[in-house]
Amino acid sequence: MKQVIKRLSVFFSLAILVLAGLQVQPAFGQAETGLINGTITDQSGASVPKAKVTVRNMGTNAERLLETDMNGFYSVSNLQPGIYLVTAEAANLAKTDARAEVTVGSRVSLNLQLNVGSATTIVEVTGQGGAQVNTETATLGTVIDSEQLNELPTLNRNPYTFAQYVPTASDGDPSMRGVGVAFNGLRSAGTNVLLDGAANNDEFTASVGQTIPLDSVQEFSVLTNNFTAEYGRASSAVVNLVTKSGSNSFHGSAYEYNRVSALSTEDFFDKANGSPKGIFTRNQFGGSLGGPIKKDKLFFFGNAEWNRIRSAAQQTNYLIDPLPPPIQCALGVTRELRRTTHPKGSLRVLRCPPEHRSSTKLTTVYRRTRVLALR
Repeated sequence: MKQVIKRLSVFFSLAILVLAGLQVQPAFGQAETGLINGTITDQSGASVPKAKVTVRNMGTNAERLLETDMNGFYSVSNLQPGIYLVTAEAANLAKTDARAEVTVGSRVSLNLQLNVGSATTIVEVTGQGGAQVNTETATLGTVIDSEQLNELPTLNRNPYTFAQYVPTASDGDPSMRGVGVAFNGLRSAGTNVLLDGAANNDEFTASVGQTIPLDSVQEFSVLTNNFTAEYGRASSAVVNLVTKSGSNSFHGSAYEYNRVSALSTEDFFDKANGSPKGIFTRNQFGGSLGGPIKKDKLFFFGNAEWNRIRSAAQQTNYLIDPLPPPIQCALGVTRELRRTTHPKGSLRVLRCPPEHRSSTKLTTVYRRTRVLALR
C-alpha cells in the first residue's frame, strides 16, 4: 500500500510540473537593458572571423565572452546601463580596447580594427546622455542622465517631472495622467511608464503607479516616436526609468530639502484681498548607500526617504450678487462681508437704513474664506 501511495505521489508531482511548464509564457524583451554590436576588421578592412571579444562592466567587473561570426560581427545584449570596456583580439593581430557607454534601452554600434604590431588602446566613450546620433534604430527619444538629475531644479524631487524637458513635451491635462505632460500633442494618458523594464502604471487613473526617490534613479529615457518591438501600450510616449545598483566601490548620499513659506512671496490675490499668506513647511530628507557585499560577485543598494509637510491654506469662495444696493435695501437684504484672518478672524456686518428695510429676510454673502489646516 505504501508503494502504491508513493508511486501515485510521484505521478501527480510529474503531472503538475508538466502542466506548469505548459502554462509558461514567453518572456518580454528587456526594455531597460542595452546592446553593443559591431564588426571586427583588420588593417586592410577585411572582417576577422572567430575573433575573441570581451565586454566588461567597469563598475562591477562582470564580463561577457563571445566570438565573432564568419563576417566578423558580434552582438552583446541584456547589458545594464553603465560604462563598458570592449576588448577584441585575434591570432597574429594586436589587441584593441574601447570604452562604450550604454544608456537605458540603447543600442550602441562599436566597430573595432585590429592592427599588426603591439597592443593598441582606443579610449572611446559613446552615448553621453543620448547625445549621439542613433544609427541602429529609427526610434526618437531623449535620455535624462544622472548629471542632469542632480543639476536640474525640481520642486518636489519627483524624477518624472524631468520629462517636461523633452523637446516634444507640453503641459498635460489637469488630471495629471501619465507623467503630467503630453507628448507630440497627444493625450498624456497614452504614456507608458516603465520601471526597470516592468510596467509602472496605475491602470485606473492612467498615471504613475509607484514613485521612487530621486537619489535612487540612475537615468531614464523618453521615447516619443517609432518604438521598437519590445515596447507596447503607448500611443504617446514611453518613459523608461532605471534605478541604481551597487558596484565595487561604496557610494552614498545624505540630504535634507526644506521649503518654508517664510522664504516665499505673497500670492497676488491674497495681497489684493487683504488675506494673510498661507503657512507651508516641507522637510524632505533621506539617504542612500550602495557597494559590494562580495567584490565582483554580489552588490547592494538602498535608498530611504521621508516627507514631513505642515501647511495651512486658505480657500476663498466668491458668490455673484446680481442685485444693486438700492434694490437690496428695498427687499430687506442684509449684506455681510466676512474677513477671516488666521487663526480666529473677524466679522463685520453692513445693514441698510431702517426706513428702507422690509419684512423680507434675505442674506447674500459676498466672500467666504475658510482656513484649512493639514497635518
